[in-house]
Amino acid sequence: MRAPERRAGELVAARLGLDFPPRRSADLERGVGRAARRAGARSVPEYLARLEPEPADSAAWQHLAAELTVGESYFFRDRAALDALADQVLAPLIAERRAKGRLRLRLWSAGCSTGEEPYTLAMLLHRLLPDRADWELTILATDVDLAALETARLGEYRQWSLRETPVWARSAHLIRHGRERFEVASAIREMVTFAPHNLVRPAGAPAGSGMMDAILCRNVLMYFTREAQQATARMLRHSLAKGGWLFVSPAEASTELLHPLVPVRFPGAVLYLREEPAQAVVREHPPARPEQPPPRTVDRAQAAADAGRLDAAIELCRAALGEDGLDGEAHLLLATVHGERDETAAAIASARAAVYAAPESPQAHFVLGAQLLRAGEPARARRSMETVAALLSTTPASRRVGAGDLTADTMLAAARAHLAMAT
Repeated sequence: MRAPERRAGELVAARLGLDFPPRRSADLERGVGRAARRAGARSVPEYLARLEPEPADSAAWQHLAAELTVGESYFFRDRAALDALADQVLAPLIAERRAKGRLRLRLWSAGCSTGEEPYTLAMLLHRLLPDRADWELTILATDVDLAALETARLGEYRQWSLRETPVWARSAHLIRHGRERFEVASAIREMVTFAPHNLVRPAGAPAGSGMMDAILCRNVLMYFTREAQQATARMLRHSLAKGGWLFVSPAEASTELLHPLVPVRFPGAVLYLREEPAQAVVREHPPARPEQPPPRTVDRAQAAADAGRLDAAIELCRAALGEDGLDGEAHLLLATVHGERDETAAAIASARAAVYAAPESPQAHFVLGAQLLRAGEPARARRSMETVAALLSTTPASRRVGAGDLTADTMLAAARAHLAMAT
């Protein structure tokens, strides 16, 4: 990496928290070059000299952030997670608040890009709250990209953004203009408040400490440095009310990073809960269920990993492999745990064993590809992700794949994101 790009990488990591390891130096060079040309700078060094004294929340840094991040979004992205949000989180919470006469609900879409996610939340709440006029509702949507926020406020989209939108939402909340252009109905737009916000260097969380019932921060943390991930995770945890829920993408789910939030599994999704004291007591002392068969060793390993007890998870995975050396689930979980501990070589070895044990498992190839990319082997990572795409090409979008909770469409989207990084 040349000196200007190396300096750019240092500045971008310090100010924006974005991670550009050597394997992504070409992405960094292209993004900084575009930003320099748009700023009218004659060279990258001149542009960096202008940029360095600017505060991290300035328009200049926001413009650079827009060049360096992938802002793709669409309505109702990751239906399994949204179904869990609507049916398992929002519906019970609404019923509880109605019973107590506390008609208030606060949601935050952090890293909202061009607005499809917060408008999806508004559509879900519109459906769940026939008495919404009586409620104090907040749907806060923030992003560092000012141009993306302007697009979001306008509320106009092309057909491609609606590719997963259910019929009820299209017919009730989207106004068609011609063949390709759609406008979000004013009743939905008015439910969302858009604001600029840098997740990495916030002057305090815009939501306020302990205020949010649910936060969606999906496909954001994966682009951050480890330090920025940790700082952002702390800020998000502190922004949750007790009993509040955090949603990240499956590729970003990490019990270690998000601790002490508790992972809760739903069909096709894992959500993270900030427990109230009563919930914590219940979880520590579950009722005995002697009628249940004893859990498999690999299931005990999964439970240990979910609880953040990674050393115990590794030992249990090894015990499971002692029982069956071709246990693909055990190899795969071992690879995931090693990955969480930044033990990349061990993660790659376990992922390769998982692929050998279950060559038709897209999840095994996905984990291997992700770890190869982390190890700086983009060509091999690309082959793994291409295998994931091929294996999922005929799989129904909503079907769960592998032993985890990923759906086919979610894994395919994550594989494409990794392919972009491996190019």
